[in-house]
Amino acid sequence: MGFWDKAFDVAKNVGTAAMSAVEESANETREIKLKCEGKSDDELLRMIHSDGFFSSSSKEKAIAFSTLKSRGYSAEDINAAKR
Repeated sequence: MGFWDKAFDVAKNVGTAAMSAVEESANETREIKLKCEGKSDDELLRMIHSDGFFSSSSKEKAIAFSTLKSRGYSAEDINAAKR
């Protein structure tokens, strides 16, 4: 096996790993979105404004924020409604 064969194999493995990571992230995002759609506005606001060790992840907060915006809230309403 020559240099270019090995280089191709390495590139293929890196591409496969990257694609797998993207797919995993997309699945996680879908799961969080479904979870957020089933929550009440108050629950979403608590997620967005949670702090500390047991707070929501930044991805969860972003999706909760997006869900509230799709329900008609403005960014100002969401930021002002600390619960």
